[in-house]
Amino acid sequence: MTVYIDRKFVDYVSGSLDKFSWKKDNLANCRCPLCGDSQKNKNKCRGFFYEREGSYYYKCHNCAVSLSLYSFLEQHAPALKTEYQLERYRANTESKPKPRPVKIKSTGVEEMFRKKYKEVVDTNWLTPIPDLDINHPARQFVINRMIPKENHGLLYYCNDFGKFTKRLTGNSTLYGGGEDRIVLPFFNKEGKMVAAQGRALAMQSVHGNVDDNRQTQKTRELLRYITIKSSDAPDKLWFGQWRVNPKKKIYIVEGPIDSLFIKNCIAMVGASGVDHVPPHLSKSEGVYVLDNEPRNKEIYNLNEKLIDLGKNVCIWPSDVTQKDPNDMIMAGYTRREIKKIIDENTCSGLVAKHRLNQWSRT
Repeated sequence: MTVYIDRKFVDYVSGSLDKFSWKKDNLANCRCPLCGDSQKNKNKCRGFFYEREGSYYYKCHNCAVSLSLYSFLEQHAPALKTEYQLERYRANTESKPKPRPVKIKSTGVEEMFRKKYKEVVDTNWLTPIPDLDINHPARQFVINRMIPKENHGLLYYCNDFGKFTKRLTGNSTLYGGGEDRIVLPFFNKEGKMVAAQGRALAMQSVHGNVDDNRQTQKTRELLRYITIKSSDAPDKLWFGQWRVNPKKKIYIVEGPIDSLFIKNCIAMVGASGVDHVPPHLSKSEGVYVLDNEPRNKEIYNLNEKLIDLGKNVCIWPSDVTQKDPNDMIMAGYTRREIKKIIDENTCSGLVAKHRLNQWSRT
């Protein structure tokens, strides 16, 4: 089904591509619109769309760019990318058979969390994403980011983050922005919300008034992420720490949204104290999965610190070019493929140091 969708969107975009033609059932050729292709020979066509494992990709042999179809549309035909995402998302969800209800014996931690979870989320301030209209911008954001449907209920919508900040922290001067945001809550072991991260839906906010004679509207740049804490919050925040099973391998990523794509995963907020996981998880097997940014000195140093402490780390292979699990999903990887890549590239000690040095030069 997804192959059909991908081919359809290649056909959609073909009208804007110079010298486009299908060479085989699963191979198309054109002049590369990203680099302009050969400047000496206008008949050379070095851009190729090809199918691999049920998805289409784009590669140019002139500029060496290699992209998923989504990333190609994002750069060349952004008007099509959202429609493409939605069709892929619907195909992935509709094609899956509904599972039979199975009674699963939950851990004490999970049961405690479920009992308290709804009690502490004040729906006067926060609306669960699944309760929003399907066309609501916040719900569309979650769908477009291809966040697994079973995790939509962990995300909330707030129409005035400034007022919500005052409600949670008791501090009206901490953050005064009144824009709407998607909220990811942090809970303590009693199930009480002690912190939250707000993700902006837009990167600018317009405020003020407009009348017939003069404009007083002003545009304010917004921070993409804002994290707020109540007085009850610990110094170090971990997203999802009471949802994981401590008896299984725990994956530790940088961002809360990324944690939603990997089972039994928690996310850290900030690098300080990253080597000290929550006490109740201290004896669990853990794997640190930092962002795939080889040129980022902070990430390199953090990986190096973790290796020196004897931790397990994932050193991304060179054929993975995306920054994090969410970007990988958007590029066409499945959750199972991502977990397999992480597991196959988890290492520690001298092996990890060697691979880290190789990774930093990619």
